[in-house]
Amino acid sequence: MAVTSMQKFKSYQDGCEVTLPGFVADEPICVKLKRVSMLAMAQAGRIPNALLTAAAELFKNGINLEKAQDGEDFKQIAETMTVIARESLVEPTYEELEEAGVGLTDTQLLYIYNFCQTGVDALKSFRKEQESDADHRDGASVPKKAKRTNGH
Repeated sequence: MAVTSMQKFKSYQDGCEVTLPGFVADEPICVKLKRVSMLAMAQAGRIPNALLTAAAELFKNGINLEKAQDGEDFKQIAETMTVIARESLVEPTYEELEEAGVGLTDTQLLYIYNFCQTGVDALKSFRKEQESDADHRDGASVPKKAKRTNGH
């Protein structure tokens, strides 16, 4: 295996296209995300001190809202996920969404967080669970009695 070129490393910062659940059912949106490091964000001071405990918990255990002791814990998790989305959105940027008055949904924030932690492959299996059966197999599973259309 060859050493990865510096140009390839730099290209990762350009992000990749990721499909997120849309604002309306069955209308996904496509954004460009880059994977960010929570450790690097913390080290660079891009995670506010007040959120470091929540960020550490997310890093250590992932999203586990059952462990949230109170509303303040929940608020810190939400703020931490917003910081992650702000850092990872390449196109549109988080600031562009804010300027347009568009807020991300909880599900979109979860997708962005999962992408940052595990990459796009983890989202594929998550999406499969939510896809509808668009084919519907032309009524193959409908009992014959229900298929009659002439009332008999």
